[in-house]
Amino acid sequence: MYRLDIPGTEQTVFGVSMNATNKDEEDLDDAYQLSIVDFKGPRKTAYLPYEVLVTGNKVEALHMKFRMALHFPDLSMMGKNSFMKLMASPKKIEQALEGMFEK
Repeated sequence: MYRLDIPGTEQTVFGVSMNATNKDEEDLDDAYQLSIVDFKGPRKTAYLPYEVLVTGNKVEALHMKFRMALHFPDLSMMGKNSFMKLMASPKKIEQALEGMFEK
């Protein structure tokens, strides 16, 4: 994880790594996600970590579906290396981020 405070503002960017601690959390795990979608060159490791912007008491992050589509535009919807293999990931990531930044 990293933290970047933006001078002259009330904004902070956090880089968040997600690692599963048990089998139920596999869908949010960084390595698991990349093992499915980052299967051909050039590597897209820069997809990680997740960036979260905090402005005062407002927290924002790009939704995983949108973010993954930006980084992996050629990814198919179905098949071995596809968005469908990560169907549970968006909700798991959303829950994890909400848990990290809730008051």
